[in-house]
Amino acid sequence: MNSLLANTLFALMQNYRVTIREAINAGELRLNAMHVRCLHIIAATTHCTANDIVNQTQRDKAQIARLVKELITLKLIDKDASEHDKRCFILSFTSEGHALYDKLLNAEQHVNKQMCKNLNPQQINDFLDTAQKMIKNMQ
Repeated sequence: MNSLLANTLFALMQNYRVTIREAINAGELRLNAMHVRCLHIIAATTHCTANDIVNQTQRDKAQIARLVKELITLKLIDKDASEHDKRCFILSFTSEGHALYDKLLNAEQHVNKQMCKNLNPQQINDFLDTAQKMIKNMQ
């Protein structure tokens, strides 16, 4: 049972990541899952800082600093000094970053529809509830 659960979760995550990466051409852009996660956090967080990403991902500051630097190098985000604290930098999308993020959202919507095909709303809600409980159990 445990092996089946682990294999099923791994296959689901792997298929999801591969499908999203292909849809946004992430391989060509050299983006990985953490880059995508950072883009989501920047989009969802008003006046997003690298520290916001550290807190939400629970990754170390050095790793997030590298990811932010890579996203800046790819011209997907900008880093500007905060008006309130010049030591703090606010992360925001460039026009290329906005375009990629819109493409990412469309790809995720398509993949979500594909994943949930032949499932009724109750099955989807049960899965989400179960997955959230599993996540809490591991924290």
